[in-house]
Amino acid sequence: MIEMKKKVNTSMQARKVPLLNQKAEDPKWFHSFIPFKIATGGSSQIVPLYAMQMGAGAGEVGLLTSISTLTSTIGTVFWGKLSDKLLKRKVFIIMGFLSVSFFLAVLSMVNNFWELLIVNSLYSFFLGSTVSIPIVLLFRNVRKTRWEEGVGKFNKIGGWAWVVGLLLGFVLVRFLTFRELLLLFALLNIPAFIIAWKTIREAPVYLHRSNIKPFVNQVIQKGRYLPNFLVHLPTRLKISPKFRGLYLSSFFFWVSSGMYSTQLPVFLIKNGFTNQEVFGMALLNSSISALLYQRVGRKLESRSAVLALMQGYFSRTVGISLLLLPLAVPNSLLFLSIASYVLWGYSWSYISVSLTSLIGRMSTPREQGNALATSNLVNSSGFILGSLIGGVVASKIGFDLNFASASVLSFLAIIPLLPLMRPLISISTFKRSIPHIRRRN
Repeated sequence: MIEMKKKVNTSMQARKVPLLNQKAEDPKWFHSFIPFKIATGGSSQIVPLYAMQMGAGAGEVGLLTSISTLTSTIGTVFWGKLSDKLLKRKVFIIMGFLSVSFFLAVLSMVNNFWELLIVNSLYSFFLGSTVSIPIVLLFRNVRKTRWEEGVGKFNKIGGWAWVVGLLLGFVLVRFLTFRELLLLFALLNIPAFIIAWKTIREAPVYLHRSNIKPFVNQVIQKGRYLPNFLVHLPTRLKISPKFRGLYLSSFFFWVSSGMYSTQLPVFLIKNGFTNQEVFGMALLNSSISALLYQRVGRKLESRSAVLALMQGYFSRTVGISLLLLPLAVPNSLLFLSIASYVLWGYSWSYISVSLTSLIGRMSTPREQGNALATSNLVNSSGFILGSLIGGVVASKIGFDLNFASASVLSFLAIIPLLPLMRPLISISTFKRSIPHIRRRN
């Protein structure tokens, strides 16, 4: 009997050891996203530049981006629901990885803008399988007490790999054609599905997506401009009054962002900038965001998320407005564009983290999943609309009116947030009214 107890204790200890070791390790399949993000990050800037090389103008680029965002959003929800129904994750992630190499190779062979539009739309739809499914798989591979840490590390790996991809594009765009670059990134992506095939262990346990809460300490690249962390569509569109101001603010911002971010590369190319300079500014933008994400997340532990979100919106407003300043000094457009990209990256770190944090703080555990889904639906709709409007305004009237309108909308996004400041003011007033009591030793 004593020997039996010893064997049982030894067996239990043996089971605990891997769990304790697992606490310090992250799933090995995280690394499969390094070549994947390098390929998608490097190719993200090629598509609009490639379209302009084929003769596309501001309107066509706006249409290209809006349809890409729409199909990516549909694909994310479609593949996510299908994976939930089949209780499979690995096959969809590998399918997404394979689609990158396949569609980048096909994109290198298109001959006109409309072919590029169709192929890129299909590419975005299949790429949607790599957005939310990995997060759900992560929740099955990482202890619940480490979910937030796991999401942060996963996105940090992907975020910096995205920056590496932009760096490669920045260096190589001077020596290779867009067709050659697309083929190169298609090849660089191949290790992704090989690593994924070997390291992903299927965990066929159902996880309800509405239970996925917002996470703050994330490092997220602006992957194909899709609003981040899209997991599912809301189960109902009845919006609670406490969220109306936040959603209206977010909608204004994303319309502004669509008008600004999709037309900025077109504006630069039209004003004589090279493809390498556009790549370099995108690299600077993403690097600044990646450096600040976790720092902003730590700040929000002791700071109001509403104030941080306002700071992000105001910084974006200033960044867009810089493009409207008169060009009296030589090379002034270069410096203003660099400053605009810097403020773009700086503002995005505050906006993405504080908006996610604010949704989490304002909602109850039962509301979080639906609130997050509704937010992403509002964001995606705003960006699609902004991309279309920006393309029409820039092509028919001019870039000045487009950027001026985007700047006004970005500033208007602050106004619906003002009522959310009242609880903060009342709390601070209450704290000041409490007399300080000295502690006696």
